[in-house]
Amino acid sequence: MIKQIKIENPNFPQKLKQIQAPPKTIYYQGNIELLNTPIISIIGSRKCSKNGEEITRKFAKELVKQGITIASGMALGIDTIAHTETLKQGGKTIAVLGNGLYNIFPEENIELYKQIIKQGGLVITEYPNEEKAKSKNFLERNRIVSGISIGILIIEAMKRSGTSVTASYAIEQDKKVFAIPHEINNKNGKGTNELIRKGAILVTKVKEIIEEFEFLEYKEIKEEKKTVKEEINKKECKNNKYKEIYKYINETPISIEEIAKKSKKKISEINSILTMMEIEEYIEKVAGGYKCKAN
Repeated sequence: MIKQIKIENPNFPQKLKQIQAPPKTIYYQGNIELLNTPIISIIGSRKCSKNGEEITRKFAKELVKQGITIASGMALGIDTIAHTETLKQGGKTIAVLGNGLYNIFPEENIELYKQIIKQGGLVITEYPNEEKAKSKNFLERNRIVSGISIGILIIEAMKRSGTSVTASYAIEQDKKVFAIPHEINNKNGKGTNELIRKGAILVTKVKEIIEEFEFLEYKEIKEEKKTVKEEINKKECKNNKYKEIYKYINETPISIEEIAKKSKKKISEINSILTMMEIEEYIEKVAGGYKCKAN
């Protein structure tokens, strides 16, 4: 059920009351109490690199183990990976949208949106339910992404991007900005390197983020030894929608384009199913596409 809370309500999130041009109303689904937890927003390019994807998964996974709530904008690329990995690790995630809750955007992430709610997360927006996605909305919502956070982590960003806009809001709000350094010739990292040059905190591990906050204490996490079992029996995949796609996925990586060709389904539909299958650990994303996950 979609709920709303107005700024004059004493229960309106204090974090958002304190930012410049605070939203007058928040529309939401899920656990709004998550706004009172320590939140790190993980953001970055929609067209991320494979390296960017791996770094996002690593940081999201480790931040979850530190008890941090992960926020992002549910866009394609880094945002989607951050939300997905958080859910996979059993963590809590918050999606901040630039559209109304009757018009989830992008459509490929409708299933992800449902899963966030199902797993006790939160989806919020300042836009009425019927509002459709607009470019200006995404730029405006970035102030909320940074506003609800104690800090933002930028994985990848081109020199001029929405990610850089979020960083500007964070600086204006006196929030900590963390950035992953990149090779100087990497176009996906030009924005992050520029932010570091201007004062963003260079980080290469989660411990460096946690130690920036006096009210947080880093917990040493012992890596669990993974045992590899036999390949998942495809009959165990009970969801019929999954079965339609899962039959094309084996030990050898297959691209989403090849799955679309074989299944005669739209890529947008397949992408949404693959996202859910990845969250539920039937498959894993690797170089070259998707393959069965050995548990």
